[in-house]
Amino acid sequence: MSRNSLVLFSTTAIAAALFATPASAQDQPVAASETPPTTASQAGTPSASGEEIVVTGLRRSLQSARNIKRNSQQVVDAIVAEDIGKLPDITVSDTAARIPGVQVERSGGEANRVLLRGLDERFYATTYNGREIFTAETRSVALQDFPAGAIAAVEAFKTSTANLVEPGLAGLVNVRSRRPFDFQGFEIAGSAWGVYTENAKKLEPNGNLLISDRWRAGDGEFGALVNLSYTSMHFEDWVRRHGFFVANLDGGRSPDWPEIHYNESERWRPSINGALQWRGGNLDLYAEGLWQGYREHQHDRDWEQPLWSCGAASYSNIVYRPGSDAIVSGTVTNPGCVGQTRGFQGATPRRTNTYQFAVGGNYDAGPLKISADAARTTSKFTLRTESVDYQLNTNNFSVNWFTGADTNDGGPTFQVVGLDPTDKSLYNFRGFFEDYLDAKGKDWQGRLDFEYDLGLSNLPKLQWGARYVDRTATRTAGAFYWDLFNRGGPITNVPLDYELFDPGFRGDDLKPFPLTWYAPTYASIHDNLNALRQYAIDICHCGSIDGPPVDPTRSFSIKEKSLAGYAQANFFFDLGSASVDGAIGVRVVRTRDNSSGTQFSVPTPVPITVSNSYTDVLPNVNANIHLSRDLLLRLAATKTRTRPAFDQLNPSLSLNPFDSNCNPQLTNCIRTGSAGNPNLKPLKSTNYDASLEYYFSRTGFASVAAFHRNMRGFIANIATQYPDPDPQSGFPLIITQPTNTNKGKIQGMEAQVSTFFDYDWAPTFLRSFGVQANATYINAKADFSIFPADDPNHSVRRLGIPGVSKWTYNLVGMYENGGFTARLAYNWRTKYPEGDLSERDGFFTLQGLAHPSDRLDWSSSYAFTDRFTVFLDWTNILKNPFKSDIVRVQYAPGGEIFRTEQFPMVVRFEERVLSAGIRFNFGGARKVAPPPPPVLAPPPQPPVTEPAPPPPPPPPPPVERGERGE
Repeated sequence: MSRNSLVLFSTTAIAAALFATPASAQDQPVAASETPPTTASQAGTPSASGEEIVVTGLRRSLQSARNIKRNSQQVVDAIVAEDIGKLPDITVSDTAARIPGVQVERSGGEANRVLLRGLDERFYATTYNGREIFTAETRSVALQDFPAGAIAAVEAFKTSTANLVEPGLAGLVNVRSRRPFDFQGFEIAGSAWGVYTENAKKLEPNGNLLISDRWRAGDGEFGALVNLSYTSMHFEDWVRRHGFFVANLDGGRSPDWPEIHYNESERWRPSINGALQWRGGNLDLYAEGLWQGYREHQHDRDWEQPLWSCGAASYSNIVYRPGSDAIVSGTVTNPGCVGQTRGFQGATPRRTNTYQFAVGGNYDAGPLKISADAARTTSKFTLRTESVDYQLNTNNFSVNWFTGADTNDGGPTFQVVGLDPTDKSLYNFRGFFEDYLDAKGKDWQGRLDFEYDLGLSNLPKLQWGARYVDRTATRTAGAFYWDLFNRGGPITNVPLDYELFDPGFRGDDLKPFPLTWYAPTYASIHDNLNALRQYAIDICHCGSIDGPPVDPTRSFSIKEKSLAGYAQANFFFDLGSASVDGAIGVRVVRTRDNSSGTQFSVPTPVPITVSNSYTDVLPNVNANIHLSRDLLLRLAATKTRTRPAFDQLNPSLSLNPFDSNCNPQLTNCIRTGSAGNPNLKPLKSTNYDASLEYYFSRTGFASVAAFHRNMRGFIANIATQYPDPDPQSGFPLIITQPTNTNKGKIQGMEAQVSTFFDYDWAPTFLRSFGVQANATYINAKADFSIFPADDPNHSVRRLGIPGVSKWTYNLVGMYENGGFTARLAYNWRTKYPEGDLSERDGFFTLQGLAHPSDRLDWSSSYAFTDRFTVFLDWTNILKNPFKSDIVRVQYAPGGEIFRTEQFPMVVRFEERVLSAGIRFNFGGARKVAPPPPPVLAPPPQPPVTEPAPPPPPPPPPPVERGERGE
């Protein structure tokens, strides 16, 4: 590569980075995309045979994602919207599941937990247009909270450079919106669609509207954009499961407390984002804002059925797993004691409001380029749980239960025999649980960045800058349980409206019974809350009409300030048949925090404040070796750090109540509690990455990548024995709190290919088809304390990190011809451990083990004109239920494994979602006269590594191009 070519390539990449996002110099080093098409019908790309292939929809999104990956300094994978308001999935989190190295856990009709290279949002940074964003007192934002209709692209940065906002151990996920200079001029576009959920049998409205325009303003140009989005869904997941312990029944072993659970919610997400841009001469200015809302009304319910021996219970028809004392199935008569068959109806509203406002700009002073950005983010989350309990006033019935013959069967289920669940007289009021939480987060963040063009062949430019963040996170919480066991009276006396709800488990071969029972309505619980409290007060003479008091041990306030500075040099070496370019730099971050909370003490809790400070030095080297025009090898060595979550830094100590039945003379009688740890340090990691990438067409590429993460200070919950602050208790005190003592390693590989078959050797019909395929292997392990901490010889074992599958596969078939577009996507992941290994049952650890799971989704549309499209999406077509087991490991006194038991534990039937609607676009109605050509950012051009295409057919009348043309 010549020096002139390098300068042209670097200038193009920098220009797109600067104008594609306001946080360009530091926060969002995104490379230039290829020349964007003017409209969907006008843009064309010649195929290898010279025939024009119209670049619309899927082709355009694949082409843009390919160019982001190819032209970036880092290892990046992206998914770009096919059109305005059209990411390929309903939510951003579902879209992220298509990215190599990303795994998701699904429930409630969407992907609700996103893991990047094996770790969830606690271990990677989330940014919006390159700027850090969070929700309430957390450090990140849930990707599913971004409305897909308002998003232009989702970008997963898997390696870092010094000029990037500090990513976490797993990397950084950037969600990019649209801006007015993305379009030629006036643009009004939107979508309206309905979402139907099969389990809940509900139809909900959804919509998105974008309005954008740009005008001449003196010697420059001004643009304005506003985007409104509203998404909603009423979902219902059906769950068969056991409780989390194993019981001795009739000489055998079986999980106890089988349950039927309905996880039902109404969820909606309103959102507004807007942007103003002005460009003139060497100066570019912007202002933008975002309001992101989340609303949910959760009305889940369950039936909990004891099997354990109590009173006159008797067992029959016991079947054992061959060669084992594990019980497969059986019958219990008169199960539990009277009142032990129980359940609840939840009524939990959740509400989040997150706001972010930013201003900034870029200035070109010749070889020196300057950019600045200042932003304010505020977020508030509220939760109010009212969970009303019931109990049966009889145990005069029998239960047939099935634990599961092995780990591949239908999972746990049970049927109650000899009981009519529609008989209202069988139900008594058991009490109710109240919980509330108010969480707030706010910050000021600002940055200033410089870039200097040295004009040297081997050292083309230097970059340096600083970033300051002032962050506050607070939480206030409280809870109270109105315990009216065997005192609450019949439900007909309770001031609530009870009704039979719609039964579920349609199509389930092991359908449980009962499928419905009497439960209070969501509305009546909140409408009659004070009357319900007064009813309980009159019985137990406890609690308050005003609800639960503040629990100081669950509440905290944390202030955190950080100052980061970086310096980075870009390099280039011509090796004859190959060339090397990249960056070497270092980022230094100084952090100070102040954590305030309350610790348990006798006779009253006492406030506590802990201050802490630390400095992180984060060097990085990124080298891109161009082995040929189309073959690229990336090598990266970096250091990253991941700060602890704010709730982990909570200095408060909370003790659980004494067990009144506990005898202090017994050696296994202990008092327990939990606490945060304000002295936690960040998790640090040394990272090595390699990626070999082959770009064989304008829409096609193949790559294989390997990565290794060597972690120190991995945070896990550890139980430790302390002196009890109450000297009268006579109990040993075991406190569980997060600790930095552990190490871990994550290593793996990714392989992917993406292309349309528009080649000269392909028959005409095949050129309408495309494919995306990727596979990810991850081996993620960390040290966990697995032996009860009341024994001074407790041991540590290196075990799999919860939530991480070793293998994940995605296979996507695509078709695009004329106005019709179709996409069929299959996702499969292998088994993975679930839950926290700090869960213990005496000398046992308990952990879930999720079965392999798969998913098939369909997306299609037909464009009648350039301005009007109808679409149909269908998710979870296979509707294979999620399944997991419980693994119970018993340890000998020395810490070695003595016994392992595994039982089927959970079967969850998740929503199948069908959505259909229209997309419209009335943009491009008038042409905007071009402003004076800016020096800082010439219009994006194809990277010089691309061959010049053959001359296209005569173009239509010229219009000004958008700045980013995904």
